[in-house]
Amino acid sequence: MKKFTILMSMFLMVTCSDDPVVGPPPEPELVGCEAAELYNWESLSFSTTLGQDEEMWISFEVEELAIYSVDLDATGFECNIYDQCDPDNLAVGDSLLRSFVTTGLDEVEMGAVTPGIYYLSMLNTRNRADFNFTINITDIVLGCMDDNAINYNPDANIDSGLCEFNDCNTEWYTSNYGDMIMDCDGNCSPANWVGDGYCDDGYWGIYDEDGNVIPVVLMCEEFNWDEGDCEEITGECPVGQIEDCNGNCAPESWLGDTFCDDGTYEFEGNQIFFNCEEFENDGGDCDGLDRTSQQRVLPNGRILIAQ
Repeated sequence: MKKFTILMSMFLMVTCSDDPVVGPPPEPELVGCEAAELYNWESLSFSTTLGQDEEMWISFEVEELAIYSVDLDATGFECNIYDQCDPDNLAVGDSLLRSFVTTGLDEVEMGAVTPGIYYLSMLNTRNRADFNFTINITDIVLGCMDDNAINYNPDANIDSGLCEFNDCNTEWYTSNYGDMIMDCDGNCSPANWVGDGYCDDGYWGIYDEDGNVIPVVLMCEEFNWDEGDCEEITGECPVGQIEDCNGNCAPESWLGDTFCDDGTYEFEGNQIFFNCEEFENDGGDCDGLDRTSQQRVLPNGRILIAQ
């Protein structure tokens, strides 16, 4: 009988205690770069979905010096690449290596990347989107990348700094043609041919020391289109981009992508307009919004872009 009484007392002492259970504190939830999933560059390719204004972080380890590029086949993702995860300094930009906005068409070059761990944030600024992401690696080829040089290497992707150029100040050239310069193609040209009333677009040439006729080309931006002797060649948009209603380059994929490009969105610092007759009101994206399909032009050619 005594034994039962003792055990019952011990049971009551244990079960009736008000003391809280003591244990380790819960781990804080990781966010931002600290929550980034680590990939090895050899397998850094995946497909996923991001909602509008949703951000995703990944990290990847580079194991050898090479040239890297990011390929993300969706439009309007704001991306930042950092060389360290330092949450307190990310906004300051101490560790920021590269910022870019994806067009959905072109790879973004990161250049030569040294071994280490890097962090990438991707913020979707447009509608919810499915996308494929890949980091591509290219072997480094050292060489002269100046196409005006004698030893220009068209396969080089990192400049060696060892370019060699024609010597235009030899006695042969100066005694026959006076002061010499290098033209748009790196060939020797008389300095007084610039802006002399003739368009030097390769139609005219001079003799070199071996008696060969060398064409002279001064028709380039470097020489202000032969100081006005030649007609300026207007620039073209890069591959995958077209001129909008106002002549600014923008991703061709923005046409008919369900967003009305009426100046609301910017690309490379320019407000983009596809809401004109030429582009069928942005492929119909701007239909039914009670917005004019023409830009209002004010005196002196000033275009009103406010809606």
